[in-house]
Amino acid sequence: MVKKVIRIVALIICLVIIVYEGVMIYVDQKEYQVASDEYDEIRSVAVDYIPEDEAEIVDYPVLNINFGKLEEINPDVTAWIYFPCLEISYPVVKESEVDEYLYKTFELEKNKAGCIFEDVMSDAGFNGYHDIVFGHNMKDKSMFGRLKDLYQKGNESLLEDNPYIYIYTKDHVYQYRVFAYYITKVGSGAYSVVSNLDEYKDFISFIQTHSAYKIPSDLDLESGNSILTLSTCSGRAGGSQRFVVHSLKVNAWEK
Repeated sequence: MVKKVIRIVALIICLVIIVYEGVMIYVDQKEYQVASDEYDEIRSVAVDYIPEDEAEIVDYPVLNINFGKLEEINPDVTAWIYFPCLEISYPVVKESEVDEYLYKTFELEKNKAGCIFEDVMSDAGFNGYHDIVFGHNMKDKSMFGRLKDLYQKGNESLLEDNPYIYIYTKDHVYQYRVFAYYITKVGSGAYSVVSNLDEYKDFISFIQTHSAYKIPSDLDLESGNSILTLSTCSGRAGGSQRFVVHSLKVNAWEK
């Protein structure tokens, strides 16, 4: 009799857990959809993608970013990031305190999807030795959820076809060449604050010893050109594992 009661209690507990997890998954998915709709709306009102055959002849994708409109929505906006080969295209804000935008969207709404945000120690104009941009690893591949595609088997040609990330600011367009990526942990050397050329060289050495991607031999990694790092979670939710992508600024154009 006692064993039967224990089995019934255990079954009830299991059912409660299943129902609870199902409800939480539904709530999360609903919240993520709200965030996805928000960013779709932002793209529709603030960004014009100009077809190549209609654009003026330039060396970068022509995106007309309405920074006036973006600033009306959120004055913390500093740039728009565009990573063509992974179809990543989002506004970027600059946090004024650590993790300020971890669970807050561009429209300042509380949401687990958060925002694409620049590290508090990075240069707002993307001219530091090392600037870092964070985004969530979303299961639906929104935000920085597509970064993991870089190291998945069968995707080796992604960066061969188009290895560039573009940062659009009010006055400039910056082109970065992806040259390294790897899985790391919170607080590792991948997040180094770099303030001089000696620290820059040490940072390059760290990257070279950790990269899972063959670093292109034709890049000048000695002159101190700005490095842009994209960072997202990797592995189990809530863990300390991270996936980072390092890129080197190779071109800059005034608008």
